[in-house]
Amino acid sequence: MSHSTNHVSEPAPTTTPARRPKHRSTAERRTAPFRNTSAVVAIVTLAGAFAALAVWAIAVPVAGVTLIAEGPAVAPAAVALVSLGSGCAAGISYSIMKQFRGGTVMWTVFACSVLAVSMVGPLMSGANGAAVVVLELMHVVVGATTILGLRILVPRSTSRASDHGSESSGWGPSTAPSE
Repeated sequence: MSHSTNHVSEPAPTTTPARRPKHRSTAERRTAPFRNTSAVVAIVTLAGAFAALAVWAIAVPVAGVTLIAEGPAVAPAAVALVSLGSGCAAGISYSIMKQFRGGTVMWTVFACSVLAVSMVGPLMSGANGAAVVVLELMHVVVGATTILGLRILVPRSTSRASDHGSESSGWGPSTAPSE
């Protein structure tokens, strides 16, 4: 005896669900979690300030270096305020300059120039040998953290549409051949 069952098949879907590609480019992997430029600037600025404070904490209380530059001793509040101010200025200028063609490279040259000029300050402050080394180190730490942090973590796209998850941000469908 033959037993047949009737299967009712459902029609195939006419659209496929949107999926993220399995493989993303290096630029997409690097910037995907950091799509908000203001948040990245804040994180980088705080990282620079904390790095400078770490240098201060190692030099002053641990190593016993007296940081005196142009009068009073350099306090942690001064280190934090100067670091935060320079980080904010760098972030604002980077956010503006990256909108222009070649702006990221121009900003990097400008930022490195500002860092080089700022290195003269500790030398001219009248501080002694160990204090000069610590002050210079704090300048380098804040400058390197800010310059590298902004260059690496701020999204490359300058399009306003990228803020809304369009194709220019790398999250939409791609017409490029897959890897």
